[in-house]
Amino acid sequence: MIDLRTIFVDFFVNYNVAEKLSHVLVSIIFIIIYIIMGFFGHKIIVFLLEKSIKRNHSERRTETLLRLLSKIVKYVVYFLVIALILNEFNVNITPILASAGILGLALGFGAQEIVRDFISGFLIILEGSVNVGDTVSIGDFKGKVIDIGIRTTIIQNWTGQHKIINNGLIDSIINFSKDNSTAVVDFGVAYDTDLLKLQELMVKFIEEIDGKYEVVTETPQFLGVSELADSSINLKIIAKTISNEHFSVERNIRRDLVVFFNKNDIEIPFPQVVVHNAKD
Repeated sequence: MIDLRTIFVDFFVNYNVAEKLSHVLVSIIFIIIYIIMGFFGHKIIVFLLEKSIKRNHSERRTETLLRLLSKIVKYVVYFLVIALILNEFNVNITPILASAGILGLALGFGAQEIVRDFISGFLIILEGSVNVGDTVSIGDFKGKVIDIGIRTTIIQNWTGQHKIINNGLIDSIINFSKDNSTAVVDFGVAYDTDLLKLQELMVKFIEEIDGKYEVVTETPQFLGVSELADSSINLKIIAKTISNEHFSVERNIRRDLVVFFNKNDIEIPFPQVVVHNAKD
């Protein structure tokens, strides 16, 4: 077997470099090589993992798994690089590993909450109940999951506030991103509106907005009269959307309704109060 170390040492010695210094220079070269190999090794492994995961999982699931596996690979690679570097300095790492094992066992008994967080984090990620990018509600906090770590999960609400939750404290999660959402648009027309004519117009309106918005997954439905209110006849339109896009679709359909009703002389009523003067 070719001994690269001997080859490098002989190379420096041939150029009149002292043998001890040659060994030091060779150690430095090997340390640099280990660091470079660790850096590119981590990148290559993560790249291959990403390609493999993408074949069988959604984008959010891929990102979630990749974050976990990338951290594990990084720790393993760093550990190997450090072990190789210590070996260059003739440090016996066996006692260090034994001490680390005993220390880890002691910490395990003394830090049960940390162990619980780690176990819960692995279960959350591996079960796939929540992924990065999902909109969830944990306790009284609702927001978008921006990171699922081994120990903590970070959620950002619509105001930009971040909540960092220990995984071991997550006992229940409402995930709003697992299924499609439903946009619900309630609107009213005046009581003197010709409902038969309105029914025909609504068919045209649905045809106009069908396919207009990419986030709508099915043809919107006009459900007809939903309520006889004080000042209006209320009606309802629903539309299936991809998760968490229902609010924007509701706003857009309401805008489209106003424009459509103005074109077709359909009155959108407003609350009115009739005041009767009492006679003396």
